[in-house]
Amino acid sequence: MRMGKQAHWYLRWPLFLAYLVGIASPAAAFQLSPSGTPLERHQVKVNAAWYQRYTTNVASWGVYQFTHPVHEEITQYIFGCDIDEEGCSDPTMEFAPNSILAGVRWNDDPPFKLNSTSIPECRAEQTVRVVTQPICWYKLFKHAEARSKTTFFDGKSKRWNMMYRSHFGDLQFLHAMASKDGEPAAVTRGRILMWAEFSWGVATGQIPSATLLANVKIDDFEEFFGNSGQDVLTLYTLGNSALRRNIRDMAFGSLLHLVEDSFAFGHADRAPPVAGATCPESELPHPGVIRSFRSYTNQDHKKHGLHDSRDSYRARLEMKPNVVDVGKILVDKYDRQEPWSSVAGYFQCLFDLENDNQPASAGDGLS
Repeated sequence: MRMGKQAHWYLRWPLFLAYLVGIASPAAAFQLSPSGTPLERHQVKVNAAWYQRYTTNVASWGVYQFTHPVHEEITQYIFGCDIDEEGCSDPTMEFAPNSILAGVRWNDDPPFKLNSTSIPECRAEQTVRVVTQPICWYKLFKHAEARSKTTFFDGKSKRWNMMYRSHFGDLQFLHAMASKDGEPAAVTRGRILMWAEFSWGVATGQIPSATLLANVKIDDFEEFFGNSGQDVLTLYTLGNSALRRNIRDMAFGSLLHLVEDSFAFGHADRAPPVAGATCPESELPHPGVIRSFRSYTNQDHKKHGLHDSRDSYRARLEMKPNVVDVGKILVDKYDRQEPWSSVAGYFQCLFDLENDNQPASAGDGLS
């Protein structure tokens, strides 16, 4: 029996190595640790087969050794991390609450379930996340990547899951990116501001967690989520009941992720800030206009990953205001629970455009 299990795992080892390489090459957004929350790691330990537990543990080790959890590091600094660089880069450091970090991870790894599957490594009854079903997630990701050249993943039907749509389809605005080449910058900006209004509404309790997504009264929101059948709580916390009490932090973390991505060259071409420039009708420093948004489908994904690296992010910290400065402003407004009417102007400023009609593309040097 033991030999049989070992052989069973051995046959999957090449696949796991491919998975590990895939995870170590970021797909969208600043590099992010897929370690998951304590409950998700416990679920893997209790429910998964031996080889799944083993590959998940080794995958976590591999990610920490060969990539860097940049989103977590940025967020730790935003929440006041004032120790050495190694400590602030540790995703388990507790300057930022775990529930905030769970929200930051959500954009890259939104939970979903499969109605059915022919993939042996996928369990339809279990929520799919990187940490809970790593090989399943990887195979689905590679399928989406290959098919995205000819298929557009959107919310008009329930066929395409959140991971397909957020990385390769109509929800790429979750990463401050256009959904496809040629999309005018003003369209992308409008969708970003739509998500910002929604996230802020959830984060401040203006949108109750029991609200059906189809009933959210924000312009154009129904186009993306009207057919999901989910409520707000399920959207963010599917498969992780421990996060339900922290839905506001989850929503705010997701919003931070989007803002953080807008400072990554692979996502948007943001002009350097002009010294002394401020947002309209405020004294808050202007972070620099968006020259253009990127679209991921036709990018060279390795080149995209280079611009999401720790070195790339840290080089941009020399500019003022930078992503950490902007994040601190948002945290202050979140702590004050300011209503959307009070913060909408600042979000509009964060995503000021140089040219409303600028078409999205892979970007110079990124294809």
